[in-house]
Amino acid sequence: MEQGAAPYFLSKQAHVCVTGDAMVILDQGTGKYLSIDRRGAASLGGLVLDWPLPPDGRRMPKLLQSLIDRQLITRDPRQGKSAASPSLELPRHWVREGEPRGCPKITARDVGRFMASAAHAACSRAVLPFSATVSSARRRADISQGSAASLQELAFLVRVFDWLRPVAFRKTDECFLYCLAMREFLSKYGIVPAWVFAVRTQPFAAHCWLQHGDHVLTDIPFNLRRMVPILVL
Repeated sequence: MEQGAAPYFLSKQAHVCVTGDAMVILDQGTGKYLSIDRRGAASLGGLVLDWPLPPDGRRMPKLLQSLIDRQLITRDPRQGKSAASPSLELPRHWVREGEPRGCPKITARDVGRFMASAAHAACSRAVLPFSATVSSARRRADISQGSAASLQELAFLVRVFDWLRPVAFRKTDECFLYCLAMREFLSKYGIVPAWVFAVRTQPFAAHCWLQHGDHVLTDIPFNLRRMVPILVL
């Protein structure tokens, strides 16, 4: 894109994706989502670098100013970035497919690592802002530079975690806490899976899961079929 073609940038603290009928923006600073109808979002096409929707010829200055006021869009390239949405294929397989259903062999080290991971996740969720957790998770992903673990090893560790899960978590605990704890647990074995945040609309729902290649660790593919990734760590 030629310099000056797009005078605005998406804030570094914002993330966007397009669903069937809307554009959704995740404000990393607050952890909240903002939904904009597709026609309104298209009015910003050509104004914001790599905006996911093409311009439709209309202009909505009040919408643009509202996003600037919320610090989701900026003129300053030092504070902004491309608005391109994350490119990620939804997983087609559950990592535990074909795994035995009985209790795996769990060692004292596994239990210790699980308890430490659960405590870390609970404290982070209670004390740290969403933005701090995201920044920490991104740094860990950057350092790991991909995990070389075999699917067999990964499936076994996920099975261990799931068997220990009732010790520290209720069945109704949110996906964010589940993913944060499991990612911390797996990192102690040198495995750092992708952490995917996604949304759907009509009705609106936000969800997150852990993914390794074509396999989901914390859910099943059927539940994710309508989700659109907005942030991948």
